[in-house]
Amino acid sequence: MMASSHIIVGGATWFYLSSRYGVGFDVVAFGAAIVGALAPDIDHPKSMLGQLVKPLSTAISNIFGHRGVTHSALAIAGCLWVLHEHAAYQHLLIPFIVGYLTHLAGDLLTPAGLPLLWPIKRRRNFALPILKTGGFSEQLAVTLMAGWMISGLFAGGWPEWPLQRPWRSVVAAAQTYLGEGGTEKAAPPVPVRKPSEATRQRPLKG
Repeated sequence: MMASSHIIVGGATWFYLSSRYGVGFDVVAFGAAIVGALAPDIDHPKSMLGQLVKPLSTAISNIFGHRGVTHSALAIAGCLWVLHEHAAYQHLLIPFIVGYLTHLAGDLLTPAGLPLLWPIKRRRNFALPILKTGGFSEQLAVTLMAGWMISGLFAGGWPEWPLQRPWRSVVAAAQTYLGEGGTEKAAPPVPVRKPSEATRQRPLKG
């Protein structure tokens, strides 16, 4: 995906999450989300972030190449480890990681994909190629996603995903079947059969 698309998606995602969970808007945290959305491309000297830190970007590119370790599951684990070790800075680390993950999610939808198993299988990339980098499909997807997220700031509530209502219906039906306690619904009671004429005790004639 293009750098502008990563910025829009990363910033809009953090906007949505912070508003959803009652976190007040913070310009610094918002900036951290945008930096995180650009961070994986630090392995490319010509990327937006790579040009700002070109010596570091060039060194990473020469060692790992583009879409190497910074686009792998190892990088995700590294982000989570840093968050765990430096929890005091979570107000910056969490938006940074959110932006980082949106970048990887976006690249996963392109034909180039992601080397998630790096360095075990460096040449094996995982991809769901539904977007073309810089093409109309990318622009449309980014516009729709950003519009859906940001619209909640003006509408006073967040629009639902198309499959959210059917999913709620499925959950409600499952809860009805299982019962309120989460256990399987009891079978209906068996009706009591009336005794047959033969088994009824006839009154004695006096």
